[in-house]
Amino acid sequence: MMYNVVSMGLKLRILPDEDMIGVLEQNIGNARFVWNHILSEYNELYKRFKAHGYPLKTNLRNFNAILNLLKDEFTFLREGESTSQQQVCRDLNKAFSRFFKKISGYPNFKSKRKATPSFRIQKNGNNIKVTNKRIRLAKLGYVRYQTSPEYRKLLKTSEINNVTVKRENGKYYAIVNVYTVVSKLKPQGASVGIDLGLKDLATLSNGLEIANLDLKREDKMIRKYQKKLSRQKYMSNNYQKTLKTYHKWIDKKNNKLKNAYHHLSKYIVKTFDLISMETLNIKGWFQNKKWSPKLQRIALYKLIQMIQYKAEWYGKDFIQIDRFFPSTLKCHNCQHQQESMPLNIRKWTCPKCGKHHHRDINAAINIKNEGIKIKYEHPIKIPT
Repeated sequence: MMYNVVSMGLKLRILPDEDMIGVLEQNIGNARFVWNHILSEYNELYKRFKAHGYPLKTNLRNFNAILNLLKDEFTFLREGESTSQQQVCRDLNKAFSRFFKKISGYPNFKSKRKATPSFRIQKNGNNIKVTNKRIRLAKLGYVRYQTSPEYRKLLKTSEINNVTVKRENGKYYAIVNVYTVVSKLKPQGASVGIDLGLKDLATLSNGLEIANLDLKREDKMIRKYQKKLSRQKYMSNNYQKTLKTYHKWIDKKNNKLKNAYHHLSKYIVKTFDLISMETLNIKGWFQNKKWSPKLQRIALYKLIQMIQYKAEWYGKDFIQIDRFFPSTLKCHNCQHQQESMPLNIRKWTCPKCGKHHHRDINAAINIKNEGIKIKYEHPIKIPT
């Protein structure tokens, strides 16, 4: 098969009028309200059942029953979009499933300030319709949108699954999840190992070193307007003007980063058939006070995700090797392993075979070789 059917999220900037903004905010509030009340009801029921020796299991049926009771008690929920409230039940059930499998923590209540302001509408018959200039959402009506010509074409030719409406930095977006056909890329007969880091963003096993993006100006302006906001009266006219500028600089930074990562991930997926990377302990890195500010700026996990899903789309192999694989300590030439390698050592010579190494390139070659070994289930010597 020379193509894949993939799930793709198309981000549209929507331009609601004042009346529509009120409707959007009401549905955002409804989704948060339903999440918090179902979670609260479940916690109370769980305590009661457990006290009598019957631990209450979580399932979608129970959550939907609680939702129906909430609609009887709080009639404003019936005025909102119904599939988005049912989606909250599914999301909460999934969150509990991940908790019981010890993948993530216990579901938390969502606060108005910290939670992502969003709701998701599931496709149900003709409740979602997209024209060349407007998108119609059930119970919300038509709203104008802006997007690229490429996305407009995909909207016409793809099957819509759901739409997530969210507020981000003072703007409203509709992320349209579609099923579409993507042609696989031709094999290039090449493999690569990628060593990610803080000094350089990425080092490839072919010797290519990719520097971190320069975001100093954007970070400086974001800090400037953060300070300015803290000195102004909340939601005053001056506060709202400053907030608009503050959001503008956040958008500039995010767009610059996304654009660079999209180009880099596309280059890697087009050029190589087997892409091997480390499984990074990013949560552990964030505990280091010196590293965490830089990690927040460069968003390594976002780059890893882009490379992974594009590799799946275009029929390339993506392998993440074990977190504890000693890629930095091993000599890729003779497999001799050093006991330790301080961060300040950027170049070293193998005491066994005398091979001189660049720290990150050597690590990338080891990652590449380990990825090939995992794929083909036996070690393959790769010439450098």
